[in-house]
Amino acid sequence: MKKIVFGCGLVVLVLAVLGGASMYFFVYRPAKAFVTSMAQLGEVVDLDKQVSNRQAFTAPGDGTLSATQVQRFVAVQQTIDSRLGARAKEFETKYKAMSEREQPGSITEVVGAYRDLFGIIAEAKRAQVDALNAQRFSVDEYGWVKHRFYEAAGVALTGVDFRELAEQMKEGNFGALQKKDDTTTMTTDTPGVGIPDANRTLVAPYKEKLNAWMVYGAFGL
Repeated sequence: MKKIVFGCGLVVLVLAVLGGASMYFFVYRPAKAFVTSMAQLGEVVDLDKQVSNRQAFTAPGDGTLSATQVQRFVAVQQTIDSRLGARAKEFETKYKAMSEREQPGSITEVVGAYRDLFGIIAEAKRAQVDALNAQRFSVDEYGWVKHRFYEAAGVALTGVDFRELAEQMKEGNFGALQKKDDTTTMTTDTPGVGIPDANRTLVAPYKEKLNAWMVYGAFGL
């Protein structure tokens, strides 16, 4: 009987050790990494406060971009590219893998995918804010130019609202990530009706850059 009791105790001890290891490798460590990533997401949300130009922006009634606005927008994209370096390609690859899934991933898959992306997004956002300040963009003017730019190139762009996403995540709504994974951004080949010809002309020289730059737009950059 003592041997049986000892044997049972040993089994319990082994299971406890294995359970603890499982908790560490499959629960605690991923959770800790994700919490760190969430801190980076919070940083992304707050970075717009560092944009120095806070003047109100009134969009022109005819929706026409100026050559200067396009040049400034392009400069912002180039700054992000330059600051990310090799990580820009990693960003594009991870985004494509997420967007090409036929079905939204499981919560675990989506959380893992976003956890890997948050660090790159935070780095790209810091570069963007620096570039916005260098180009004297306000957040509103930049957003307007960005949408007109992609619209003229035949791209329907829907970015992630990180402020809304962060609030949902704080409330424990991890399904918000799953929804974003299913709906974030896509393109069309046919420009919409009513786009000024001047906008198409100004944007045309940069069409070969769109595949890389669209990724930034997809994540609200």
